[in-house]
Amino acid sequence: MQQRRIALDGVPETMLWPLWNRAAEMERTDRLLEDPMAAELVERIDYDFLGRFGKPTVFHVIRARVCDDLIRNYLAGEREREPVVVALGDGLETQLWRIGDERLQWISVDVPESIRVRRELLPHHPRATLVSGSALNWAWMDAVPSNARPLITAAGLLMYFKEDDVRSLLTEIAQRFPGAEVFFDTIPPFFSQRSMKGLKVTKRYTVPPMPWGIKMNDLPAFIHSIPQLTPIRVQTYADPWPKRMQFYKMLSTITSLRNALAGCLVHVQFSPA
Repeated sequence: MQQRRIALDGVPETMLWPLWNRAAEMERTDRLLEDPMAAELVERIDYDFLGRFGKPTVFHVIRARVCDDLIRNYLAGEREREPVVVALGDGLETQLWRIGDERLQWISVDVPESIRVRRELLPHHPRATLVSGSALNWAWMDAVPSNARPLITAAGLLMYFKEDDVRSLLTEIAQRFPGAEVFFDTIPPFFSQRSMKGLKVTKRYTVPPMPWGIKMNDLPAFIHSIPQLTPIRVQTYADPWPKRMQFYKMLSTITSLRNALAGCLVHVQFSPA
C-alpha cells in the first residue's frame, strides 16, 4: 500500500491523535469501538504516530464511544424530523460511517486545512456536507436545515478556545437552534496551564495551547450561566467503562482529586422554543 504524506501542524495535527487511538483499539478483543476505517487510515498515512503521540490510550476511544451512543439515542428520538448531526472540529473522525444510518444528515465543520485532508482521505458520502471554517464563524449554522433539532458535537475542540468564546458559541447555538443537544469534553485547569507553557507528550510532540480548562465542580455553574442550557449528564472519562480505566476510577473516588483533575464528557440540551 502506497502511503500518503500529509502536512499538518498546530491544532489541525491533533486530528491524527484520536485516529491513532481508535485504530489501536481495533487490535483488542474487548474493544469498545468498531472502527476498521480508522485502522485503514493509519496504514495509509505516512506519519510517525507512535513517535509523535506515544503508546495508544483509551481516552479518545471512550469519548468516541460515548458520542456514538448519544447519536444513536438521538436518532431513535428523531422519527418525525430529519436527524442532523453537526460535528464541530470533525477532523478525521469516522463516526458517520460507524453510525451508518441512511436518514442522518451529517455536517462537518473544520478549518480549511482539516477539511482538505478529510476530502483527500475519506470517501464521499451522499449525506455529508463539509463546511470549511472555524466553529466560531457562525456561517456554518446556515448549513443546518431551519426545521432541524440538531445534535451538535464538539469533541476535542472547545479547550482550544478561550472561555468567552465557548460561552459565545453556546449562546449563539441556543438562539439559533432551540431544543438542540450538544456534546463536548473538557480538560482540568492544571492541564490547560501546562499546555500554555508547552506540554510535551513525547520528545517529538508538544500539544498546542489549550486556553480553556474547567474543574468538574465548576461545570454546573458554567452551564447554568448560559441561557436556556440544561445539563443532561456530566461524567469523567473513567465513569462509562471503569474496567478500562481502573487507576483513574480509583482516583475519582477522592472528591478533591475528581474535581481538580478530571477531564469530563458533557451532554447538554437547550430549551425548546
